[in-house]
Amino acid sequence: MKKLFAGLIGLSLALTGCLGIGEGDEKQAFIDATVEATCLIFQADDIFDPALEAQAKEVYENHGFDANDDDAMETLTTKYEDDEDVQDAIAAALESCAGDKLKGLEEAFGSLSEDSVVSEDEAVVAEDEATESEEEAAE
Repeated sequence: MKKLFAGLIGLSLALTGCLGIGEGDEKQAFIDATVEATCLIFQADDIFDPALEAQAKEVYENHGFDANDDDAMETLTTKYEDDEDVQDAIAAALESCAGDKLKGLEEAFGSLSEDSVVSEDEAVVAEDEATESEEEAAE
């Protein structure tokens, strides 16, 4: 999923760079296309459907990007990947189309993190108990 999302962002960034759109217009077009394409994926019944890639490319093309030029899309992605304004705008917009699914993922990953911490704590306790047993056996 991350690879698909990164690919879409890359594709959109590269397309924007090749079209000669003004910086502000290009940036907003990239944000709009990325949000639209990502929402398309989040709302799909099957995120592995090969037709989604074609639909995502069409979204970028509708926003003025050459989605079939991989080099241009990569350049575009690189241009905006560290732009906090772009990241914030995309994150905010995605909450509206994928809010419930994103919350579910956050809860799932939060649960996994909490489970990992508990497991680590349990491992430390078990290790301490084993050390104490070894010390008692040595005495």
